[in-house]
Parts: sequence; C-alpha cells; structure tokens
Amino acid sequence: MADPTSTDQASNHVPAAPDQARAGALLEALPVAAALFLRSGMLYAVNTLGREWFVVDARAPLTSQAWSVVLLPLGSAGSSLLAAVAAGNAPVSPRVPLGRTGRIVEVRAAPFDRELLLLTATDVTGHDEQRTMSARADRELSALLSLTPSAVRITDVAGRIVQANAIAQLEHPSRAPATVRELWELDAPHDIANNRPLSFLDSPAMRALAGHVVQRQLLEVRRLGTPCVIEAFAAPIRNDQHVVTGVVLLDCDLTDRERLARQLDERERREAELQEQVTHEREHLDRLVEERSRALIATQEDRLRERRLTAVGQLAAGVMHDVNNALNPIMAAAYLLQHHAESPDAVRDYADRIQKAAEIAAATASRVGRFIRQEPVHAGGDEALDLSVLADEVLDLTEPMRLRRSSESGEIQIVRQFASRASTRGLPGEIREALLNLVQNAVDAMPDGGTLTVRAFDDGADACLAMRDTGVGMSADVRERAFEPFFTTKGARGSGLGLAEVYGIARRHRGTATISSVPGRGTEVTLRLPRAVGSEPELAVPSVAREAVIPKYILVVEDHDDGREFLRRILQADGHRVDAVGTCADAREKLASSAATPYDLMLTDVGLPDGSGWDLVQHVRRHAPTVRVGVLTGWEPIADTGESRGAEFVLRKPLRAAELQAHIAGGSAPASTTE
Repeated sequence: MADPTSTDQASNHVPAAPDQARAGALLEALPVAAALFLRSGMLYAVNTLGREWFVVDARAPLTSQAWSVVLLPLGSAGSSLLAAVAAGNAPVSPRVPLGRTGRIVEVRAAPFDRELLLLTATDVTGHDEQRTMSARADRELSALLSLTPSAVRITDVAGRIVQANAIAQLEHPSRAPATVRELWELDAPHDIANNRPLSFLDSPAMRALAGHVVQRQLLEVRRLGTPCVIEAFAAPIRNDQHVVTGVVLLDCDLTDRERLARQLDERERREAELQEQVTHEREHLDRLVEERSRALIATQEDRLRERRLTAVGQLAAGVMHDVNNALNPIMAAAYLLQHHAESPDAVRDYADRIQKAAEIAAATASRVGRFIRQEPVHAGGDEALDLSVLADEVLDLTEPMRLRRSSESGEIQIVRQFASRASTRGLPGEIREALLNLVQNAVDAMPDGGTLTVRAFDDGADACLAMRDTGVGMSADVRERAFEPFFTTKGARGSGLGLAEVYGIARRHRGTATISSVPGRGTEVTLRLPRAVGSEPELAVPSVAREAVIPKYILVVEDHDDGREFLRRILQADGHRVDAVGTCADAREKLASSAATPYDLMLTDVGLPDGSGWDLVQHVRRHAPTVRVGVLTGWEPIADTGESRGAEFVLRKPLRAAELQAHIAGGSAPASTTE
C-alpha cells in the first residue's frame, strides 16, 4: 500500500477516485463484464455481468476480495494481465476460456486512474463461429464460382466489382473492369429484343441495384474483340433489413447456341423445301399409280368379264343336252295327254313324268343361275346324303358327254367303287355341282381316252369321294394353283372356275378338297366331308296324305300373265280366295283398300315392271305387319342378305305345288329332290 502521507500530498494534484456507488454505476453502462481493482489488488467495483462471470462474495465487502480470487474463472490470465498493467507494461488482449461455461472471452485491462485498474471480459464465442462460417462460405462461394460455366461477378452497393470468377476475368483480359460502368463501356451492349443500344441505367447491374431481378435478357456484347450473344441474369443482394447491399451478375454465352440455332433453322428450311418437293413427287407418283391401277383394274375386269362369258358359254353348251333331254319327255307327255285325256291313270302318269322332267330342267337352270351370279345356295335345308348315290346320279347325267368324247377319240371307261354307305350332310345340289365339275375335268384330261375311277368310302370321321383319271396329270406348279379362280391350262377352252368352285363347295360343307397328281400318269381329286353319324340318307320322299286346307285370303303379285293366271288357279283349286295383280302400284292399292278385310298372305315376284318385290315386302312390313309375305323368284334364293329380311319364305321358280302349299299352311316344305 502507498504511504498515506504521500497520498494526501498527491491528492492536491490528482483527482480522487470515484466512490464505489458511482464506479458501479459507470460499470453497469458497459455491455461487457467489468470490474475495477485497486492497485493494491483488491476489488473496488463490479457490474452485474461481472458478478455472474467472476467469483464475487456478495456478503463480504468488495475491498476485502483480492483479484487473484475474483478472477479465478479466467485462470491466471486475469491476474497476470492486471499485474502487467500495474507495472506499466503495454496492455494485451488475450482470449481465454471462461471457466467451464464453454465461452471464449477476450480479456482487456487498462489504468482507470492513479488508484484503479479496469478489467473487461467480452464474449467472443459467437464471433469466432461467425468468422468460421463466413470463411467457409467464402471458400464455398469461390469453389462454386470456379465451377460455374458462366461469367459471374459480385458487386457492392456502389457498383464496384468485388469478386469475379475466372471466366469473367478472361472476357476482357487487356483491361479488367473494376465497376459495372466500366463493364458496360467495354461490353457496349445491344438489346436484341428491342434492337437498340442498351443504356447504362437499363443495364442488368443497374436494374438489380434498383431492386429488380433480371432474367434471360438477350444482349449482343463485345468480348475478346468479337461480337457475342449473351443471356444476362442479375439479382440484388439484401441484408437482414432487406436493404440492397450489392448485386450478383451472371452472363451465359449463347454465341455457339445461336449459331447452332441458325444452322438448325437453315437445315429445317432446306428440309421443308425437300419435304415439299418429295410431297409433290409423291402426289405425282400417287396419281400415276392411281391411273395405272384404274387401267389395270379395267383390264382385269374386261378379262374377267370375257372369261365369265366364255365360262357361261361353256356351261350353256354343256347343259344344252340335259335341257333338251328334259324338254323332250315334257313335249311327248303333253302330246300323249291330249290323246289319252279320257284315261285318269294315263293322265296322272304323264303329269308325273312332266313334273319330274321339269324339276330336272329347274335344277339345271338353278346351277346355271348360281354359276352366273356366283352366289351360294340358300342356307339351311341341308339333309343326309349318300355320296355313292350322288356320284351315281352325276355319272348317269354325264353319260352323253362321255359317249360323245368316246366316239370322237378313245373310249372312256367308268369304274365305280362305292362302299355300302358314305354318309354326310349337306346341300345335294352343291355336291352334285362339285362332282359334275370333277367329271368334266377328268374327261377333258383324257383326250385319247382312259379310265375314270370313282370311289366313295368312309375314312375315320370323314365321308370321302375320290375321282381318279388316267389323263395327262399336273406338274407341281400347276397342282399348287389348281384351286385358284380363273387359273386354267386349257387356254380358250377353259374358264378356270371348275376346281375353284369344287374347293368352295367343300369349304362351305366344312370339308376339304385335295389333289394328288403325277405328270403323264393322271390325277386324283378327293373330297372329304364330315361324316353324318346316326343319319340315314333320304332316298325318296314318301307320299304324305294332304292335310285339310284352311282357306286364306291371298294377294298374288306377278307380272307374267300366264304365270299369274296359273298360280291363281292353283290357289283357287285349294279353296283360297285370290286377288292377282301385275304391278307394285296395283298391289299397294289392293293392300290399302283391304283394310276392312286384310289379306292373310301376299305372294310377290321380285322383278316387277314398276319396282322390286323386295320394296313391296318392306312396304307391307311397315303398313300391314299382320300380313304374311312370301317371295317368288326366278333367281336362286340368296342366304343371309339384308333385302330378304321381312319375307317369311323365298321360293324359286318353277314352283312345286307341295312346297307352296306347305308354306301357305305355315309348315315346313318337303325337301326338293332336284336341288
């Protein structure tokens, strides 16, 4: 301690230390932990934060507490620092941990007056963390800028460029811009969108400093002495108070992309021109193809028409014999009827013969009609058939043709090898037509005579019929195409339709047709049809006693005078009341006038002078739906057509009385034996 006497003497020259209350108030104004110590080493005053950080006994007088105890949380740093300051050494500011609190404090000491020393402790823990984070952010930003493929510049609020990446520094190597104004002067930017020079105040940097965000502004600038196209971005940097403190500028060089875009546009333009040229050439080619196709189709239609006419002529010549044979007994029986009119037995016999001959002629006409129209026979009505019986009938039917060929060239012999039964189900008319074509082909294949062997047999689930000739045979190429329509090896004599029709008939009966042939040794064609199990062929139609006829009111529409008159007489002979007209108009008038006593049935022809019978059928269905309708036609009935809807039944001329009577009565007609 200093001598009191000397102290009193010095007090005349140095102001006395403030009292403790005033000193404590002064320390409370400091934002840090602070304490005043006497040079003797005792505590004189301390603020509230100092009481928390240092060791201060609240119950003992302050001047009784030495700094070596008070500053224990600072370790030896606090006492050493006060001793150095008291000795007149230059003050230092060490950073030490504050006890076990985890804080880092910066300790400072300085003379307060002659008697007192001031010590402060400032918490710098957060400052170090912030400095560390700031340094890390700076390093990360530098790494990001170095990786960015675009030029990046960062400015302060005064427009000074404070940071730039390597790409930005290479843009103006002779003179690195220090401010955004120098950058604007060096770039001399031109606004591409508005096609005008860009003023300094409208530059992206100045707009960003004004608080705006600039995105994708296309500019033309001068970089490295050459014009370049850039896409400019600019955004303001704001502090915690949202005040602009700087700007980030980013320039993307689009020069290569723009050049590629122009090249792409040029390529697309050339491709469009080529595409237009190709389209024009394709349209021209399409027109040529269409014209050639029409010409080819016309030629094919002409050839097809010629072949069909030739085929019709061939068929007409082939069936002439059968028609004449059918007409001959009709004429003879009609003559004998006139001379034996008084004999009922003779009349019935001659009438039966006329009916059978007419049915044979009708079947021949049906085949010719189907051939000309190229349409299938009416669906339904299939029956059990014996292929042996059908083959025998066809061989008998073609006997005149074979005899004529035998007289002209060598003899053609027939060998029949029929099993006891080769049963199937189908349409007998179509099967006969297929067999007739096979017989005609076999005879044509043996111009010098030969042997035709016809076999009918069962083979597993199939009923089979095979025709083998000893003719010229077929090569492999011809055999592959034999079933093609209009393919023929007979030249002008052939139509190429026979085997094609055979194949179609077999397929319609769910069967197959196959050919085996050896050139010079003959050909065998085999039909395989599903065998009918448990069905016996109907060899004859048993006579059935006629049921009692219920008289009906019938309208007949037929334009042929004799046909209309005979049909009217047949119906009247059965007790029916009949009105007969010859046109559609008369039929509609009759239907309209019969409202009080409606007709039970209308029978109409198809070909009428003023319209089609099918139109008349639809008229009846709309205006008189209770009237039953039957259609009479000289053509072969067509299966599953839209025009036949509305007709209850369709009959082919010439009519069979029993069939017509059955339909009028509302039952099923007996099967035709001439089909």
